[in-house]
Amino acid sequence: MSRMLKFWKLLFPIGVFSFRLLMEPLGLFKVNKEVPLRQEPSGPPLAPAKITIDAGKIIGEIDPFIYGSFIEVLGKCIYGGIWDEYNPNVPLIHGGLRQDVLQEVRNLKVTIIRWPGGCFSDGYSWKDGIGPKRIKRRNRAWHWWGPKVGPKHDNHFGSDEFMLFLKELGGVEPYINVNFGSGTPEEAAQWVEYMNGDSSTKYGALRAQNGHPEPYNVKIWGIGNEIYGPHEIGYCSTAEEYANRYIEFAKAMRAIDSSIKLVACGTDFTFPDWNRTILTITGEYIDYLSFHVYIPGKFLTTLSNTAQNFYNIIAGAFELERRLEWVENSIKAVMGENARIAIALDEWGPWWNFRQLYEGYYTLRDGLFAASVFEVLHRHTNMVKIANYAQLVNVLPLIVTNEHDIYHNPIYFAFQIFSNYCKPHVVSTSVVCDTWENPPFGNIAETEIPYLGCSVTINEAKDKLVIIGINRHHAHDLPTTISISNFEPKPIAQVLELNGPFHSAYNSFTKKEEVKIQEKPAISVSNEFTFTFPAHSVSVLFLQKKP
Repeated sequence: MSRMLKFWKLLFPIGVFSFRLLMEPLGLFKVNKEVPLRQEPSGPPLAPAKITIDAGKIIGEIDPFIYGSFIEVLGKCIYGGIWDEYNPNVPLIHGGLRQDVLQEVRNLKVTIIRWPGGCFSDGYSWKDGIGPKRIKRRNRAWHWWGPKVGPKHDNHFGSDEFMLFLKELGGVEPYINVNFGSGTPEEAAQWVEYMNGDSSTKYGALRAQNGHPEPYNVKIWGIGNEIYGPHEIGYCSTAEEYANRYIEFAKAMRAIDSSIKLVACGTDFTFPDWNRTILTITGEYIDYLSFHVYIPGKFLTTLSNTAQNFYNIIAGAFELERRLEWVENSIKAVMGENARIAIALDEWGPWWNFRQLYEGYYTLRDGLFAASVFEVLHRHTNMVKIANYAQLVNVLPLIVTNEHDIYHNPIYFAFQIFSNYCKPHVVSTSVVCDTWENPPFGNIAETEIPYLGCSVTINEAKDKLVIIGINRHHAHDLPTTISISNFEPKPIAQVLELNGPFHSAYNSFTKKEEVKIQEKPAISVSNEFTFTFPAHSVSVLFLQKKP
C-alpha cells in the first residue's frame, strides 16, 4: 500500500466525522424544495419533430433484467424500509416485511434485485445472518457517516429473509454480491452451497435445518464491488491484483455449482486500463462485467429547481450512454466483436445531494432522466443484460416510507412505464428534432440533448406496438409527425402520460400525486399521424395491428 493511500485512509474518518458534525447543525447541503419556478423564460417555440418507425426491423431483444433494482444496509433502505419489524403502525409478514412496500414493488414489476451491496457487501459475513441466533454488527462500510447513513444491523434480514422477500414479490431473480473485501473464496463457496446445495451437503443441510429445505438456486453472483477504489474494503490497487484473486473466488464458487453466472467488477474510462486487464486475465471466468454510474457527481451541493438544472440532470442519461459505449468497446477490444460477456449496469441513478441517502426527494426532471436512461438501455440491448436502479427504498429511492405511510418518487413512475408496458423487441426508430446544447456539469461532459426521445417496442406476435416518447423541453409542447412502416394500426390508440404541473414538481407525504401517470383521451392513428408530446412528459401510445 502506498504512503498516499495510508495517508488517505488515516484522514478519511477524521474528515467524514468533521463533515458530519458541520452538515447537520448548520444545515449544510439541504435538499432544496423551493417553490417551482413558474415564470422562467420558455424560449422560442420548437420546430415540429418527426419519428420514423420501421416495425418490420428488429434491432434487439430486451433482457428483462434491465428492469432491476438494488438494496443494501444503507440509511433506511432495508432496516426501517423493506424490513420494519419494530414498527407497530404498518402490517408486516414473516416477522418484518412491510406489506405496503411489497405491494408497491410488485406494481413496479422489478425483475432482479441485487443484495447485500454495494460497499456493504465487502464487509458482510453471511453466516451472521442465518439461523435463530443473529449478531448485531457495526456497519463497516457506512458507519463513518453516522446512524442516519450507516446504521448498525442486527442481521435479522439475512439470506433467508432476502429470499422470502423475493418470493413474496413473485418472479424476481436474486443477484447476490459476495464479500470479496474481507471475506475468502471458501466463505463465498460455502454461501453458494447454502443457497443452492441440496440437503445432502453440509450447508444445504444447514439451510434445511433453518426451515428452508428446497435449494434457492441463485444463479447470478457478483464478486467484489467498486474494488478499484480506496473507499472500498479490500481495495485492490491494480487490476492484476483483483483479477488473480477473482479467479480464486470463481473457481471455489463454481466447484460448488458450475451453473452459476459470475459478475466481475468493471468500471468506465475513469480507470482506463482496468477492464482490459481483468478481461485479459480472467475472461473465461466472467459472464457479466459490471460498472456503476451516478450523475452528476456533485452530491455535496444543493441543486436548485431552475430550467438549467433541469437540463443538467437530463444530460446525465447521455453521459451514461458515453460511458456505456466505452465499456462495450473495452469488452470487444479484448473478447472480439461477438463477445459473450455482457454488461451489468448494476448501480445507476441520479445523486445530486448527500442527504438523498436519507431524504428521499426527487423531482419530475429526475423521472425524465430515468426514462431517458431506459431509452439508452433499449438502444444497447444487445450488450446490456442487467441493470439495477440504486436503490429501491428510502436511499436515492424509487419508494419513500415513514412509520405510517408511503409514496412514490417520479423515478418510480418512469421505471413503471418501461417495466410494465414495453414489449420484448426493440424496433428501428429514428427521430428528427431540435436540440439543447448543455455545458459540462459535474461528471457530465458537454451534451447535445435532443428534445424528443423515443423508444418503440413490439410483441412476439408483431401485432402490438408501443411508442414511448419523452419530451425533454422544460416548457414547450412538441408537435410530432409519426410515420410507421410494416405495421398497419387500428384507427384508435390508447395513451398514458407521466407528468406534473411544472418541470420541478415533486411528490411527498402531503402531496402524493403531484407527479403521476394518467390515462389520456384516445387518439386517432394511421401509418402517418400527428401527436403533440406535452412539455416535460413521458407519453405511451398503444397501437394494435389491424387483423
